[in-house]
Amino acid sequence: MKKYLVLALAVVAFGAVSCEKCQTCTTTVTQEVAGITTNVSTTSQEYCGDEYDDAPADAAVVQSVGGVDQTVTILCADN
Repeated sequence: MKKYLVLALAVVAFGAVSCEKCQTCTTTVTQEVAGITTNVSTTSQEYCGDEYDDAPADAAVVQSVGGVDQTVTILCADN
């Protein structure tokens, strides 16, 4: 009986850990100059557990200065 109790507790503990919600947010920066688009950088950050709600909202921002268009895109997806 004691073995079953230990096994049941282990299964419950494993289930609680594996049910942690996570999402990965990827930020991509691209620049377009004279019709040529270049990927400047791409970074990813994971938000899990208590940080899940701190993830940024999906967004895209375009800045134009002197013929250079820079686009910053943030996309988040649940894991």
